[in-house]
Amino acid sequence: MKTQILEAIGETDLDRPAQIHAALAANERIKYYLSLLQLALARADHPEQPSDPLRRERLACGIDDRALDNLVTQSRRENGHYRLPGYGATLEQIVHDLRLVAAPVLAKTHGRRVEFAERLERMLAELSKPQEDLTDRSVIDNLTSAGEGEADSLHRLLMDLHKALNAMQAELAAEQLDGASVYHIEPADRPLIAAFMAGLNRTAPLKFSHPGLGTTATRAGNRLIIQNDLGTTDAHVIVIHVEGKRIQITHTDIHPERIEFLRVMLKPYAVSWGEEQSKHADSGLSGVPFRLVTGRFDAKDSAELLNYLGFLASRLVFLIDWNRARKELRGFLRGKDRIALLGWAAEAGVGHRGFLELGGAQLINRAIEDTHDSAMHFGDRLCDVLGDEAVMEFVRFVFRAATEGLRENQSPGLIQDRVRAELQAHFSSEGKRLLQLASEQAAMIFEIATLLHEGVHSIGSGDHNGRYKELADRARKFEHSADQLVAASREAVRRRPEYMPLFRVLETADNAADELEEVAFLVDLLVTSKPGEEVLEELRALADLLLEAAHEWIKALSHASHIDKPTAMTTQDYVRDFLTAIDALFALEHRADDAERALTYGAVQKAGDFRQLHIYSKMGGSLEEASDALKWAGLIARDYLLGNVLRA
Repeated sequence: MKTQILEAIGETDLDRPAQIHAALAANERIKYYLSLLQLALARADHPEQPSDPLRRERLACGIDDRALDNLVTQSRRENGHYRLPGYGATLEQIVHDLRLVAAPVLAKTHGRRVEFAERLERMLAELSKPQEDLTDRSVIDNLTSAGEGEADSLHRLLMDLHKALNAMQAELAAEQLDGASVYHIEPADRPLIAAFMAGLNRTAPLKFSHPGLGTTATRAGNRLIIQNDLGTTDAHVIVIHVEGKRIQITHTDIHPERIEFLRVMLKPYAVSWGEEQSKHADSGLSGVPFRLVTGRFDAKDSAELLNYLGFLASRLVFLIDWNRARKELRGFLRGKDRIALLGWAAEAGVGHRGFLELGGAQLINRAIEDTHDSAMHFGDRLCDVLGDEAVMEFVRFVFRAATEGLRENQSPGLIQDRVRAELQAHFSSEGKRLLQLASEQAAMIFEIATLLHEGVHSIGSGDHNGRYKELADRARKFEHSADQLVAASREAVRRRPEYMPLFRVLETADNAADELEEVAFLVDLLVTSKPGEEVLEELRALADLLLEAAHEWIKALSHASHIDKPTAMTTQDYVRDFLTAIDALFALEHRADDAERALTYGAVQKAGDFRQLHIYSKMGGSLEEASDALKWAGLIARDYLLGNVLRA
């Protein structure tokens, strides 16, 4: 489709590489469809066996149809035939994409052109139309088989076309320049393309697993032409012409709101925009109407020209899935606030793709479902319950947590917990909010303790090529996040001094995060000193206790968050579980004291040298201090709940 869009807007210089690019993308989609059909047959024959819906493969080749994820699991055998839900539509897509794969090969004059055309029409004619998504194994086998001997098949034709496309791509003599496919360019074009790609690559990671942002550049006369595919939406194309110090942008889209969004993002530069036009492209199946707008920027010098190219490119990632994100936010924000939020996400360098990657609206809806006393009723929008300002603040947090969490390789469960904790904080009283911050901090402490536990237990298992430095870096990030939570609680207590005990809980527990992060740093130093196995066992025993203590602290705060008034029917159970977790925390602190002494004794007896003895001593002391910090935080939390919350 993008090739028809380029033709419709007069960009014929980009037509051939765009056709080849579209053909290669269609080839990947057909391979996915064929794999899906094979798995569907296997599932229908053996429904008791687990199956892979190929969701990751679907997303990787840019197919947005989520219904395909159910094709495998819902396939059944019926009277010797196979019922594959959506098979008819899938077959239509295979036919459509096969024509796209063949298009550039058939358009080129060469000896095999007639052969390919005849094979294509024969294969398409042989494809039987399914009746109510029913088919036979032989049909699928003929589709997916590579053919034997002289036998031809759709799959063999696809492989031959793929080889021809690769040869055509090589003939273009395309060069990769910072990720852009360039051909027929001049030396003066290189810094312009490099500036564009520097801006693109700076923000491209924010698209996460979504395909798109593929860039092609060529020269036509006095103009450098740069085209970006902007993801998988057919009519969504941007073409940039650079001539002298003038840049012209041509942007096509089916969503006028997204065109306006690009205009707003480019406001830092004086871009003059032409009238928006309505265009029409014939895809071969049906006409597709789209909007077209052009903008012009005249740079005052070469430096501004390069800066603008980089800035323009850096904004493109925020157009990918923009309309989908806007729709996903409908249950939480009003229309103008949804646009404002997406604008903030772009300006802040956060983006919206991380939010979508983690489920979009489902990420927030799961948090709402798990939040007690939310006052939400069926049909309510979050902004109507919490207020516009509070929800804007909350959703900004969700966007940032999703993006930063994914980029820091945090688990989806941890990110979901952070979202749930933040929402609970908005629905609850200030005391509840502070307890939620403490729970979030406890999750950070547990992550650091887990990293430390894994690191200590892996010492001596071989060369890990900087693994321990990476461990220390990740621990430092979690510790920094824990510090930020303490700062947030300090501000809350400044407004409400009666909650000072809860601030002291976070402040005291933060000492555990600090001490554990210090030990994570020391692990790398210990590894370089080549420690003996005897003392390592004592260190591992102490690390085991700290991981267990961090887990008990999470449990204690989880129970504490449910403790309400003493008259509540469920409070007694939560109180019992909370006090049990606190008691376990105290017992673990006593065991940690003994384990720290055992470590000290072993280090004095068997440390390799004074440096190693010093490291063991520092690690043992910090782990014992971390255990003490969790114990004292537990005592403060216990006194607060028994003396304040549960006081009759």
